[in-house]
Amino acid sequence: MLALALRLGMTLHDLREQMSAEELMLWMAYDRVSPIADIRGDIQASIVAASTLQAQGAKVTASDMMPKWAPEKVLPVDEEQEAAEGEALLRAFLTLKATEI
Repeated sequence: MLALALRLGMTLHDLREQMSAEELMLWMAYDRVSPIADIRGDIQASIVAASTLQAQGAKVTASDMMPKWAPEKVLPVDEEQEAAEGEALLRAFLTLKATEI
């Protein structure tokens, strides 16, 4: 949600107040297909950097040039776990909205 709020120029509070749960779920699905965060820019920059170095004879790959922002996950998140986490987030969001009314 932080990346979405940043891209939309909103605070998390504004995002929660103005966006429906349905739209939030659509954004989450879209993010899985086309990342909203800055990862896409990092990938593009690593490809350009690797290409430049390769043209000069360096033995590097684009993945070698990717910045390491956080430790890599040891186990991949499976779809069932991801769905459960999404459901928990949605439930928490809806509970919060219900208590505000």
